[in-house]
Amino acid sequence: MRPLSTDASAVAQGPVTPASGLFDPFAPDYVQDPYPVLARLRGSEPVFFSPEIGSWVVTRFETVKTVLRDNQRYSAKLVSDPLRPLCPHARGIIAGAGFDVPPLLVNNDPPSHTHYRAFFGAPLTRERLTALRPFMERTVDQYLDRLLAGPQPADLVAGLTWDVPALALFELLGIPAEDVAQVKEWAASRVVLTWGRPTDEEQVQLSEGAVAYYRYAHSLVQRKLAQPGDDYISELLRARDGDDTRATLHEIGATAFNLLFAGHETTSSAAANLFKAVLPRRDLWAALVRGEQAIASVVEEALRIDPPVQAWRRQAKEEVVLDGITLPAGSRLLLVFAAANHDPQQFPEPETFTPGRRNGLQQVAFGAGPHFCLGAPLARLELEVMVQRTAARLPGLALVPDQDFPYTPNTSFRALRRLMVTW
Repeated sequence: MRPLSTDASAVAQGPVTPASGLFDPFAPDYVQDPYPVLARLRGSEPVFFSPEIGSWVVTRFETVKTVLRDNQRYSAKLVSDPLRPLCPHARGIIAGAGFDVPPLLVNNDPPSHTHYRAFFGAPLTRERLTALRPFMERTVDQYLDRLLAGPQPADLVAGLTWDVPALALFELLGIPAEDVAQVKEWAASRVVLTWGRPTDEEQVQLSEGAVAYYRYAHSLVQRKLAQPGDDYISELLRARDGDDTRATLHEIGATAFNLLFAGHETTSSAAANLFKAVLPRRDLWAALVRGEQAIASVVEEALRIDPPVQAWRRQAKEEVVLDGITLPAGSRLLLVFAAANHDPQQFPEPETFTPGRRNGLQQVAFGAGPHFCLGAPLARLELEVMVQRTAARLPGLALVPDQDFPYTPNTSFRALRRLMVTW
């Protein structure tokens, strides 16, 4: 996150077309269900300028994937910039705290991105992630025990999907479980600060939280430096071995700050979206309960049909042409994963939930190219465990009919805040 970054998005100019007026990512109807609008836009103007967010919106699968794979013409450095530039008071809070998160992974370009991706990705081995599975299973069972012992209906977000990914991440990072609630609060606030449209007053409050979050991450690294353990951050410190050319302590702290958000927030959303998509399909749920339906293919199709990361950003380094539209150098792009994953040219009958699609693994919920999500294997594992244990323990699980589905308004994350269920 670069809170002191350029205000270019606030003053960017582009042609106003019919699509410009149709696209409002903060409109209540869009927040509730973006897919009908995205289908219309993808069919009529697959690339268009949105004055609402000062960016060019890209919706076709092949075009989105082309941009994601091209580090030469498109920069990732703005992906964590606040969509709405910070007000002077909020900037003062950030600057006064010495807040400094340098570009390393998600918001960085080659050649340094290549170096940091190799360093920070090395400890995320298949063996380390697989070793987390028993912990995940125990944790999910503990949450399901509480659900079963409590009243009905119950909120599956509060009762399962909100905490479990954070607890798994904390086990990986070596963080006390009692810190989950505070870190989850900070993470939710960061969604609004960076990808939402907060007021000046809200920016001030959220910036204070960001500073506390930042300090927590750096203090965590210092604790691991003093008392290393068998965890991801300690492994990074051992790999660094005092050599700042590999990574500085500050860079490890900045990565911990980003991981404490990205490592669980999106998986929490993906889990809630998955259950919301699967539970109304009673034949599919029954097949999962009987063990006749492969869980991995259900997870993949859920990621495609309602991805937790709905859109991501890039910036054109030079003049480019996308789907016949010329974009000037410096243009900001919003790559809409949600639209790409529903492109009928790539996924026939895209609104139909079809586990085991021939090309299901091509969906872009985790991005594509050099910035493909490092945490994708962990997220998939967590989702599979949640589905497997829930189907085994709550075979009669069903959505409460006629409920509202509240989401947090923002451009990039589909975060369901409540999902009421019975069993």
